[in-house]
Amino acid sequence: MRLMRWVWLLFLSCFSADIPAPPAIVPGGVVNAASLMPATLPGGAVARGARIRIPGVRLGPDRLVRGSESDPPSGLAGVSVQFTQGDKSIAGGLLMVSESRIDAWVPETVPLGAVNLTISRHGLVSDPYRLNVVESDAGLFTAATAPGPLLARVRDLDGVPAGALTIFASGLEASTVDVFVGGKSVRANVDRVACCRGVEQIEVDVPGDAPQGCAVSVLARVPGGPASNVIAAAIHPAGLPCHDPVDWFRGAVEHATRAGYVVLARIQMDSGVVARAQMDYGIASFARPESGQRVFPPLPPMRTCTALTDRINLRALVRQARTPEEWTSIPEKASGSLRLDAGPGIAVAGEGGKRVLAPDPRRHESYNAILGGAPPFSRRPPVPDFLAPGRYTATAPGGADVGPFSVEVVVPRVVQWRNRGAISKIERSQGVTVEWRAAHRDSAILILAVNADRFSGDSAMCLCMAPASDGRFTLPPLMLSNLPPTSEENDISASYLVLVEMPAEPPVKIEARGLDAGFAAFVSASAKVVVYR
Repeated sequence: MRLMRWVWLLFLSCFSADIPAPPAIVPGGVVNAASLMPATLPGGAVARGARIRIPGVRLGPDRLVRGSESDPPSGLAGVSVQFTQGDKSIAGGLLMVSESRIDAWVPETVPLGAVNLTISRHGLVSDPYRLNVVESDAGLFTAATAPGPLLARVRDLDGVPAGALTIFASGLEASTVDVFVGGKSVRANVDRVACCRGVEQIEVDVPGDAPQGCAVSVLARVPGGPASNVIAAAIHPAGLPCHDPVDWFRGAVEHATRAGYVVLARIQMDSGVVARAQMDYGIASFARPESGQRVFPPLPPMRTCTALTDRINLRALVRQARTPEEWTSIPEKASGSLRLDAGPGIAVAGEGGKRVLAPDPRRHESYNAILGGAPPFSRRPPVPDFLAPGRYTATAPGGADVGPFSVEVVVPRVVQWRNRGAISKIERSQGVTVEWRAAHRDSAILILAVNADRFSGDSAMCLCMAPASDGRFTLPPLMLSNLPPTSEENDISASYLVLVEMPAEPPVKIEARGLDAGFAAFVSASAKVVVYR
């Protein structure tokens, strides 16, 4: 058998060396060009009349070529896209073609159901890509996906209570759509946009009692269909700026040219397979942005949620959180940051002794260390806990970019997840209620529900904020709807529910040469592997 394989390899290498390779589409990569939601998630279907993004290799010319936005051609730079079902084949409209990506428009005449998508370039045709086409499925544009003529309007998504808000979508051939602003259902009108094929404009009335903040969730849903991706709108009183629920976080470092932080954390993890693990962890980072402002996660207003979707390898991220000797892949560099040298290490001292946060060999702008306890999903032997309630001092000797500093961090008791033992299986269509007892009534509680598909890595996260004094919060079904179900194969490494207590008021400032802004804080987290149904 081995000899036969070598003969085949020799044959193929001799007779195919000069045959050019055809275009190739990334498996599972075709998505709605507005939402970019992975197609395996409930809201990731491709609809008639929608704009789609097709990633791959050898798709088009090395230099990007754009087609007409209002009347995309069926051929562009020797490239064409075909949708085929049986003996019926429909040419797609081409908005943009390049070597690694095509943006196309799905004509309203493409058959519903399973179709084969193929890319043709100068007579070479890709293997068929199996695509499921539906009547309508909303995808909302963000500043990262909006067509050029609409970019300014999408970037500045801003509204006031009882005022109007304009959002843009793709995939809404139906004229009826439900829109939710901060979780509240609002009246919506849908019209096509003349400038850009496959784009719909949705006008909504912001409720007078809408939640206010810099990242109020906005999503759409075709009646009876799945939820779209979530976009963020700034909702605030007329003439006043918006405010985040944890406003010090954005205000402290978003506009700073050179920023840093030191965070001490106690993390509890219940995997459901082994005894509950508890770990004390320290992390620090000092950096300046590569370009523009830093990108922060969209923290929703208090008592509301947002949702994120992506295609990630969650297992690789879990493995990369371990020490280098346990890596199974080389971590990618953190984007958007350039390292600031704060010295050879950050010392953390308290009643239990001293630990040192060492430079991270993967991401040089960071320092970190396991301070105590038993890291979850690791073969490292447990060590005594370190972060008992008390006062701790974080000290840096200073380096080439950041001067020396010393700050005190107070560690209180950790957040208690009161109904943790009662939650094991979560019906996404019913939501889930989490109850807690916080260390401080004026803290903020961050709740994360997250899961990744076992095979594709298609992932979704629901992120909610609540005042610690509330003591309980219910994650709504709408925000859980795009989480993939947990695998039936006892998958325990991607399906989490997490409760985090973090300061709602500004923590201790770090003042040092070379820093425009910095802070030091303690957070506590309690996580559990759950089953999403």
